[in-house]
Amino acid sequence: MITHEPGPENYRFVLSLLRDLIGDFQLVDAGTAVLLLRVDDPYRVVEELSRVRDKLNLIYRVIPIDKVTDPYVETVAEEAAKLAEEKIPPGKTYRVSLKGRLYWRETRMPAHSLDAIRVIAEKIDRPVSLTHPDYVVYIRSVRLYHRRRVATLTVTTPDKILSLASSRP
Repeated sequence: MITHEPGPENYRFVLSLLRDLIGDFQLVDAGTAVLLLRVDDPYRVVEELSRVRDKLNLIYRVIPIDKVTDPYVETVAEEAAKLAEEKIPPGKTYRVSLKGRLYWRETRMPAHSLDAIRVIAEKIDRPVSLTHPDYVVYIRSVRLYHRRRVATLTVTTPDKILSLASSRP
């Protein structure tokens, strides 16, 4: 997932730039200033783009995605627990970061962010560290043009998320 400066010209420029820098990818969908790409190895793409940071002036963040799912708290909690079990070694700490809105499955009502984070964290059997986590469970809910809202999940070390303008989306 790539977030960038809004605007149709910026969208076209970012797509062209990505074709030049990473070559082969499939544009799965796009939203307002958000691109969801399919690549062979998202973590390799983040490494490649971090080496050419100076060329990425319109890009805010590059986030490798481990899983795309429905934006329901219960679904996200189940998937996050599975990913955390696979990727976070026992004894390592983590933190849940949630961007965007998740919903309760039964009522389809929006969940308060703190409630959603609490439900997700309860399913993960690892120690929590809010200040200096070894891993981040990064969840982002986005509305894309050609689909309904989706939630993306990433479980990784904080350095694997390329953040070029931290005050941006």
